[in-house]
Amino acid sequence: MNHGNLEELGSTRAFITSLAAAFKIYRETYDPLWRNRGIECMKEIKLWADQGSSWNFQHKLQLMEAEDQYCNGDIEQAADAYKKVIASARAHKYINDEALACELAGKFFFDMNNLALSFEYSRLAHEKYFQWKADGKATELFGFIRANFAGNQRLYF
Repeated sequence: MNHGNLEELGSTRAFITSLAAAFKIYRETYDPLWRNRGIECMKEIKLWADQGSSWNFQHKLQLMEAEDQYCNGDIEQAADAYKKVIASARAHKYINDEALACELAGKFFFDMNNLALSFEYSRLAHEKYFQWKADGKATELFGFIRANFAGNQRLYF
């Protein structure tokens, strides 16, 4: 049995659980239970990053920190953190995590009413999901882009 694969699977599960569920649900409900769950998962990923797996986990940790800063209302820090995590995921050649970071940055900037940055990061996320062969996710994101940016010609130039 290859325990490295199990560790990667567990870390990926913790990462997805904390991002997709905990921080997002917290922003929708303001129930502290969900933020606490995200923070607990973030501690686990930080431990793995600190124990010598920074190549695999540092950008995941940075994305969780960006989401936590967003939940905290630390808007400037969150904006900067999204940009850093995208660069880190790109440098480490994690197309899937770069796509997720771009998508979450796009939604963050959309919520902040910065449509130009939201469009740019959403477009990049669509491109990365397509490159990663996550066609369903790319199609879903294209729906978001079309619904929210189709009539705004300024964003395309």
